Amino acid sequence: MDATVIQPQFWQRWRNSHRLALLAAFEDSTTGTRVREFCQGLSRSLGSHCRLVEHVWLFRTLRLGELREIAAEEACASDLIIISTHQAEGLSAEVKGWIELWLRPEVRHPAVLLALLDPEYNEGPSAVQTYLQEVAHRGGMQFIAGPPER
Repeated sequence: MDATVIQPQFWQRWRNSHRLALLAAFEDSTTGTRVREFCQGLSRSLGSHCRLVEHVWLFRTLRLGELREIAAEEACASDLIIISTHQAEGLSAEVKGWIELWLRPEVRHPAVLLALLDPEYNEGPSAVQTYLQEVAHRGGMQFIAGPPER
């Protein structure tokens, strides 16, 4: 996925601040690799003057309430949240619970929610994509979804 699909005002803000905080949550090693490749491309696009501060969470770790709380705090402090999943069975209750923690009205929301999804599900919106799009709408975030480009 081309990082430049993110709206220009966010690029300008991130470049001017010289720092981009992002949180990525992923399902397994394959979806984790997808996140890593996207972040490498994002870093190249932003240039060496913009430092990426990355927080990375495996979906399984969000089962533990204490870790879910920590990940939610990190999400609230992020400019970009990336969810990378195969989406075959939808998001687990733990992942949805974590999302609801950082989506509370009284906390700051990230500017962009990015879903990195498997290409075979990109023919129409899946339940995961529809849910994340609704989350972004509730949080006033830009939503981007799709498979990563090779």
